[in-house]
Amino acid sequence: MLFHSFLDYVEHENGQLVIAGDLFELLRYPAESILEKRRPLLDRLARMESVYIPGNHDETADELADPRQPAHPFFERTAGAFTKTIGEKRFKFMHGHEVDPLITPRVQSLGRLLGSCGAALEFRSGACLLSNDQITEILMEVGEQMLRLWRALANQLNRAACECRHLAPAHPIASMNRRIRMHRMLTRYYEDKQRDFYDVAIVGHTHKAGGFGNWYFNSGSWTGKSNNYLRISPAGDVKVFDWNQHGPQPNHTTLSV
Repeated sequence: MLFHSFLDYVEHENGQLVIAGDLFELLRYPAESILEKRRPLLDRLARMESVYIPGNHDETADELADPRQPAHPFFERTAGAFTKTIGEKRFKFMHGHEVDPLITPRVQSLGRLLGSCGAALEFRSGACLLSNDQITEILMEVGEQMLRLWRALANQLNRAACECRHLAPAHPIASMNRRIRMHRMLTRYYEDKQRDFYDVAIVGHTHKAGGFGNWYFNSGSWTGKSNNYLRISPAGDVKVFDWNQHGPQPNHTTLSV
């Protein structure tokens, strides 16, 4: 199994594994079932002292991490977004849904509904009809189109650009042609960086592996066409990799959003 070979690699390198969210699919499947089927994996992750940052698809993870009686030792190292200094840089580790304008209670409710329907169909057919990434993309695209309609009706088509007006025109963010959702998210990350909250943002959420400048890095996904991860050196240098049967493969994707 590729993921276990990757964990072998992490252990061999004496690395610290930080899981940036959406490890489970608790919008679609009950936690009890996941714990039963994936206990050996959780056992290993616990032995490795992996740090787990719940994402928006892990919405009941806080209950599993109840310090009075955690569902599994793995959840004892559950953490919210946190900052850690590596080398001379301050890294902010988070899932990323915290700054997503489309992650609202209504969208989450829709996600739970679609997830339940998808899980029921998979149970009846015995096959996985939609991957986690596909469901995420569907929800985000639907939400984005709703946001576009709202903006048109409100006659605020330039709202996203206005949010960045305080940035210097020559800055890469100001000149990028991007979708509204990612535009607003990247703006929020940059604003927090400018407020000196951190030097480098390490996130997941959009499942699009790559980097932007030298301050934003996305760890990608293990449920799509490739398996992605970030490696941070002791000096604070970040590189993006894909993992396959041949081991680590450099990924030089520059995110264009």
